[in-house]
Amino acid sequence: MTTPQEATEKASAANSLGTEMALTAALRALIKTHPNPDLLAQELVQQRQFSQAHLEASPVPDQALMGFELTWALILHQDPAQDVRLVPAS
Repeated sequence: MTTPQEATEKASAANSLGTEMALTAALRALIKTHPNPDLLAQELVQQRQFSQAHLEASPVPDQALMGFELTWALILHQDPAQDVRLVPAS
């Protein structure tokens, strides 16, 4: 039987996943329609590096870094429907 705490944790994780997927979809749409994709790609790479360095220097659980990497992978992965990469591989 599921405890109230376990139910709350599952609901919270599901909510976070739904939020992450919605934001990822919105970002991918913005990336695809940006008027200067090369400049956007450069800025995304810089922001990712800055954010990752800041996160790694912070006292956060390893799951936070894993979530960071997975989210970036979702945002920047190759789009099989268009057979193009949203942002050049770094």
